[in-house]
Amino acid sequence: MNKFTLSALALSVSAILVGCNDGSGLTEAQTDAEQSSQVTQVAASNALRNMSQDDGVEIEAVLAEGVKASPGGEEITKLIDGNYQTKFLAFDKKATVIFKAAKAIALQKYHFVSGGDEPKRDPKNWVVYGSNDKQEWIEIDSRANQVFEERNQLKAFELEGEQEAYQYFKFDLEHGGIDTSGQMIVQVSELELFVIAEAPIVSFSASTLTPKVEEIVIFEDTSLVNPTSWQWTFESGTPATSTERKPLVRFSELGAKTVTLVAKNDKGESELIETDFIRVWDPTNPWAGFPQPTVTFTKNKPEHPGQAVLERVMPDLEAEIHRISELIAKRLFNNVTEINVFESVEFITDEYDFPAAKGGTDKNMQLMFDLNHIAGLEEQGDQAIRNEIVGVLWHELTHGYQNVPNTGAYIQGTDFHSYLEGMANFIRLEAGYLDRIRAGRSWLADVNDDAYNQTSLFLEWVVNTNRNIDFMKAFNASAKILPEWSFDSAFKHIFGENRGLDVVLGEYQAYLKSLGIVSPEPTQVEDHTNILQKEGVSMVTNATHLGPYGDNPENTYDNSVYTPFTGVLEAPWFLEQYTPDLIPINDIDAVEVDFSLANEETVNQYSIAMSDKNDIRWPTSWQVYGSNDGETWTLIDEQTFTDLPELLTTYTYELAKPEEIQYIRFSFKNERQGEGIGGRNGRMVQVGEIALWSTN
Repeated sequence: MNKFTLSALALSVSAILVGCNDGSGLTEAQTDAEQSSQVTQVAASNALRNMSQDDGVEIEAVLAEGVKASPGGEEITKLIDGNYQTKFLAFDKKATVIFKAAKAIALQKYHFVSGGDEPKRDPKNWVVYGSNDKQEWIEIDSRANQVFEERNQLKAFELEGEQEAYQYFKFDLEHGGIDTSGQMIVQVSELELFVIAEAPIVSFSASTLTPKVEEIVIFEDTSLVNPTSWQWTFESGTPATSTERKPLVRFSELGAKTVTLVAKNDKGESELIETDFIRVWDPTNPWAGFPQPTVTFTKNKPEHPGQAVLERVMPDLEAEIHRISELIAKRLFNNVTEINVFESVEFITDEYDFPAAKGGTDKNMQLMFDLNHIAGLEEQGDQAIRNEIVGVLWHELTHGYQNVPNTGAYIQGTDFHSYLEGMANFIRLEAGYLDRIRAGRSWLADVNDDAYNQTSLFLEWVVNTNRNIDFMKAFNASAKILPEWSFDSAFKHIFGENRGLDVVLGEYQAYLKSLGIVSPEPTQVEDHTNILQKEGVSMVTNATHLGPYGDNPENTYDNSVYTPFTGVLEAPWFLEQYTPDLIPINDIDAVEVDFSLANEETVNQYSIAMSDKNDIRWPTSWQVYGSNDGETWTLIDEQTFTDLPELLTTYTYELAKPEEIQYIRFSFKNERQGEGIGGRNGRMVQVGEIALWSTN
């Protein structure tokens, strides 16, 4: 006789179990109340579904003549790919998007999702039209002065009244203004189009998502639009299939299981596939059945000397990926039912312009390694090469398992980005493959200043000073638990409302001071006030800049030399590869930084501070101009600086005579020669902080 277990939750909602008719060994006899529940299930005849990803749909962008096509990876198809982290981008003030449905259908509402960066690129005004021949267009909606308050924010727009059926829908979009790089660009992450559903909108639930081996799981169809028949498929389940609305299933094998339901009504059928929906586990051995990612290798240059070095040093590469994967999962979770299932790793070797990088998705990852970089390490010895590769694996494989916050977007300088990269570098650091960054421990004013190094060191300190709890597991769990995630909300969730980020970071700063590491504010000029720290100051630049990498123009007066501003004179290779929307860059001879003060001020000195990296990007010369109308400029100082600056150093210059001005312009040039000025074939200007000094 088979022995089954039934969870308490299942018992509370199950029907009477009687003899089998479906191979499970169990079936159900419904009570009158349950039968009534089935009959009165909400028909939801006006339930809406998103048709944007239906089979047979098409989408195109119509741009003005002469407008450059969207960059690779940001084409129009990204607008309906179901991924809020991708986007469609057009290099113009306006763009027209035409969507073709699989058949004529009445649009009821639509969603726009804003891009992950640059609010000025969001659509501000638009008109929506419908057509059945793509020739005659009927206006069906229009919006003006729309504002997306957040990045990757979804906004819904409902159409009023009864709608006509159209097969084509056209959106004429206009952006919100010139962005911080000085360009006119329209971008949207996602377009979702909702119509009244005819076929079922499939959904289902289960009495438990983490059953033990042989435990009975009660599945229940919760689909909308009145399905009348069901076809279930259960991976490794008994039964493997069912046509019941509420089947009972047991699983005899450990691991993640996929569940599929096809629901039908008189108008059609729909399918829902839930991968890894059920996690079967053994509480006495909580990591049994751990699903290792599949590993494949792509050798684009198999004869390259670096490939031979790699294979000599890492003959066990697949086993090492599996070993590290399981250790990372155990570091971040309590048991196998909690993990994010990481499906595959493709290890790619080739000649790249970077040592290593990650592509693909977090579930299906591509790890790219530069063979020239590997070959160049050979003189350091096999152990150094192995440590380099294994260290990268610890960092990148962490991204395959860590929870991702429910809010935010992957933008450098945000809590979202700092959480992902700070945690990954902490895991690498804790594993013993990033010890070198400890020698560079510096002041941390904000967790978003340096996610890779300083934030990971901060997380290590938090872990080491809170040994009474497993902080890293709790920190990782908070990203899944908290609906509005931030470092502050996570710390309050873990430590209590009185120990938010400010308190814990303050304790860490006290620790830094005990080590002799002090705040990096620009060196104060005695008996002077920094005018740029007063209210009402604003600034603009003429340069394309590295804002997407965190080097924003506003960093010139944020009172921290660790957050530099970087302006582009000649485009480096990585802009076109990683941020193609910044191409073409603004055509300039010098990087200008213009400050506007709230009132006229007397300025007698100014300071420019160097950040903690990229000294070769420091300007070789600059001119300073003053103005009282923002149009007529007078030269008030100029300097040359041919030597490399000292890192984290403030250089102060006294004006020949004090100037009463409301506007001041710095015009920077960088004419250095050598590697690293802006990356390969690039030239940049970088400064850590600017200050204007007035006598107290």
